[in-house]
Amino acid sequence: MKHELNIPWYLIWRFITRGNKWSLGLTIFLMAVAFINMIFISSLFNGIIAGTNDQIINTYTGHLMLRPASGQDTITNVSQLLEKIEQTNTVVAASPETSVPGSLQYQGIRGGWEILAIDPSRERRVTNVANYMIAGDYLAPDDQSGIIIGRQIAGGAEVENDAFSFKTARVGERVTLETAGLTKDFTIRGIFYTKFINTDSRAFITQSALESMLSDVNDRATDIVIRLDKKGHEASTIADLQSRGVSGDFLTWQDASGLMKSVTKSFLSINVLMSTVGIMIAAITIFIVVYIDIINKRRQIGILRAIGIKNYLIRGLYVIQTAVYSFTGVCLGTAIFFGAIVPYFKANPFVLPICDAVLVTNAADFIFRAEAVMLVALLSGLIPAILVTRVKMLDAIRGK
Repeated sequence: MKHELNIPWYLIWRFITRGNKWSLGLTIFLMAVAFINMIFISSLFNGIIAGTNDQIINTYTGHLMLRPASGQDTITNVSQLLEKIEQTNTVVAASPETSVPGSLQYQGIRGGWEILAIDPSRERRVTNVANYMIAGDYLAPDDQSGIIIGRQIAGGAEVENDAFSFKTARVGERVTLETAGLTKDFTIRGIFYTKFINTDSRAFITQSALESMLSDVNDRATDIVIRLDKKGHEASTIADLQSRGVSGDFLTWQDASGLMKSVTKSFLSINVLMSTVGIMIAAITIFIVVYIDIINKRRQIGILRAIGIKNYLIRGLYVIQTAVYSFTGVCLGTAIFFGAIVPYFKANPFVLPICDAVLVTNAADFIFRAEAVMLVALLSGLIPAILVTRVKMLDAIRGK
């Protein structure tokens, strides 16, 4: 019995070492392609979700947003709050923002976009809108007559909301801000394009510019955006800030993501569907490859049965063979994926309307797909082996 169990291992070694090397290489390569197909789609959707989340954090809300306490319109004593916030270990920077209730007018076109007054120096440390200027420059801290606007406001060819934009506003041109019954002309210093439509529908002026128009906004803000050292520290940071006496309503970037939650859920659903289809394709591909291989070896299998090798040993032979093929294919696919495909798309991201997406692989997700490929490979090897060992011995030897 003990010696019988060594027979499949001996035979698989003979098949691999003395078989057709081109056929062996092609089989392993097909296994690798099936595996790459499974992890590529999953990694792409993970990359889109991660890219969208980063857009929300980096251009819109930070990791945390502090809003006025219930019943209040603004946050007061902002300078003192900023000191407390930035003393927290997990906080990298914080920036106050004041929402300006009003409208912008340009060449007879009026729109009620979101207008924020900021401290440009602080805002640079929390958000990276300054890195997305496609025309002109970011605001200077002491600029009292400049404004920067998003691409959705500026308008132009291929802009999603061009029908409701300024059509073709350019740097250096003037827009009129109307707020609280007052008007002031601002010069467009720059136009930014982050690919996150909520951010690109915003306009920014400096806090000092707003203070020159309204006298009651000094040391006040409608929200404070906070950047942390990394994701995952939101809950602990909120608890720490509250223990330091920072009051108000805290929102995490997940809470403020709004519509993007639905988009993310949709991508997750599509990811599950595509993964299921990928597993089915891998199973069918592997089954066809193994089935053809077994059919071509019917005579050999018939002879093995004729000389006394039991059916379960022959079946074990093909289970081991497919295990070797699938394991080698997964290793080859992993090498190709992380050695060539991931670096390529890191250098050349997918350009999407919501972000520039790269491939992001989750370790647990990767292991699950590797195990799935090997499992379907074992089943795909076992089923044809069972079928061929049920054929009459003489028919198998004759190749029927």
